[in-house]
Amino acid sequence: MAVAFIYYFFDPLRFNIFPKCPFYMLTGFDCPGCGSQRALHALLHGDLLQACNYNLLLVLSLPLLFVHLLYKANSLLTGKPKQWQLLYYPKTPVVIFALTALFWILRNIDAVPFSYLSAAH
Repeated sequence: MAVAFIYYFFDPLRFNIFPKCPFYMLTGFDCPGCGSQRALHALLHGDLLQACNYNLLLVLSLPLLFVHLLYKANSLLTGKPKQWQLLYYPKTPVVIFALTALFWILRNIDAVPFSYLSAAH
């Protein structure tokens, strides 16, 4: 909740209190997480389109994270471990890694339509 409070009230574009991406600072290229702070701020203000412009991967992964947390909370409350098979399928980490790597590569191609994936620094 504290993180949500901070990102709601402090815009990463206007306040210099947030950490900068070391990968971007060293290379000039976006990492898969670049734009996540701005995307989170936009989401907390209900601006889904702007959040997608900052980091589409974050926006698309949040529903899966939410479902995962619901299953974990249910398991803790009921004492019965329940798992959503899609999230816990043995190949899921490989798919997540591959999609993240693909996103990382595509967002750094300076040509339409890939430039839309850039964090727009």
